[in-house]
Amino acid sequence: MKNITRRDFTKILSLGTAGTFLAPSLACSEIARNNKIGATFILWGYGADNLEVSLSDMAKLGYHSFETFGHVIQEWEEKRGGFKEVVAKHGVPIISAFCMTDVLDPSKRKDELKKLIKWCGLLKENGGKVIEYCPTGIKREGYDYKEHKKNLVESMNEYAKAVTDQGLVCALHPHTGTPIETREEVYFIMENLDTKYMKFGPDVGQLEKGGADPVKIVSDFLPLIEHVHLKDFAGGNDNGYLGYAPLGEGKVYLKKILDMLETRKGTMAGMIMFELDSDKKNKTALNEFQAAKVSRDYLSKLGYQFKA
Repeated sequence: MKNITRRDFTKILSLGTAGTFLAPSLACSEIARNNKIGATFILWGYGADNLEVSLSDMAKLGYHSFETFGHVIQEWEEKRGGFKEVVAKHGVPIISAFCMTDVLDPSKRKDELKKLIKWCGLLKENGGKVIEYCPTGIKREGYDYKEHKKNLVESMNEYAKAVTDQGLVCALHPHTGTPIETREEVYFIMENLDTKYMKFGPDVGQLEKGGADPVKIVSDFLPLIEHVHLKDFAGGNDNGYLGYAPLGEGKVYLKKILDMLETRKGTMAGMIMFELDSDKKNKTALNEFQAAKVSRDYLSKLGYQFKA
């Protein structure tokens, strides 16, 4: 599965859905919950100042691993006394780093590649395994991916190969407000990238918010999935979570997605990561610890185990 070719991938898509093809009995059977669940830190904030409080709460709630931004690792390593030290203090290991680079401007590629390789080295030194890679470089208004096909494909192939050469896994993360947001853009780019290097790391809440069907996309791309952001989406006005919600309180069919992901137990380089965005502009009904606890408790009821 890790080395599936684009030709093989297209064949799987033509059969209907990869998830159904690989595990036809999922819909009718009770699924054992063996995957471990981590958490990303953006619920607590987006900068280096938010790292310690997020790790403290994750440790209390028993999450198995965490993800932060590449630039946060770098700041702690270079300016705040060491990243290893703060991680060891709280006992929650890092599994992945969220990294963004420009994919549309060739003049920026050299510097962006240098930055990405720097983050890869820091992640690897600290025991991480996955770069959750998010393309950037546009404003969505007036954007047409077809006009940028050459730069999209060339730049992402180059970035993914560089990550792979560093001994890590690169997993593409479609995201609202970026060059890869819609269903059409997701299928286009994954069918054109070299999947020997670029794997898939969906955020199911982002896909829902972007108008796609996350169940269908997870099913179709299941053989390529190496990391997952498990997020729920409630919609409506900004609720302090950018329209997202604690797990189980939105409209994403999380259980169906988790059922499929159990077939990847032991083969994904990364993990399933609880995530909840926060804009800090509007007051939320729950504080960060409470929202993370509601999400953990939802997963516990499904049968997932957390650290004591």
